[in-house]
Amino acid sequence: MQRGNCCMCETVCRQYLVAIPAVIEAGAETRFCATLRQPNETLVMTVTLRSREKNTTLLTHTSNEAFQTCTQFKAPLVQNREVQDFQVEVRGDTFYSKEVRKVMIKAYDPLTFIQTDKPIYLPGQKGNNLLL
Repeated sequence: MQRGNCCMCETVCRQYLVAIPAVIEAGAETRFCATLRQPNETLVMTVTLRSREKNTTLLTHTSNEAFQTCTQFKAPLVQNREVQDFQVEVRGDTFYSKEVRKVMIKAYDPLTFIQTDKPIYLPGQKGNNLLL
C-alpha cells in the first residue's frame, strides 16, 4: 500500500539496491555500488561472484543503519567470454532476500590505433603519424 511518498508494506519492501555493469572486461578493475535503505534491524549484506570453478565474496557488510558504498574488484580472467552469477544476499533476524543476476565477463583482443595528421593521403605522399 502506498501513501504519498511513504511506502507502507504489508509483506516485504525492497530495502537494498546493488548496481553492476552487465558486461565486464576480463582482468580489468571494475566496481559495483550497494545501498541499504532504512533497515528495521541489523542486516548482513553479502555480494558474491560465482562461477563453475570458484565463488568470490566481493563484499560483506553488517549494518543497522542506512549505507551506500562502492567497491572495486578485479574481474576474473577468462579465455573468450563467460557468464557468471552475481549474487546478493541480505539476511537479518526477520528479513531474508537473495537475488542472482547474470553478468558477462568478456576478454577483449588488443587493438592498434593509428592516428595521422590528415584524414586522406595521396599515393606517395608522406605524413606524420602517431601510434597509440
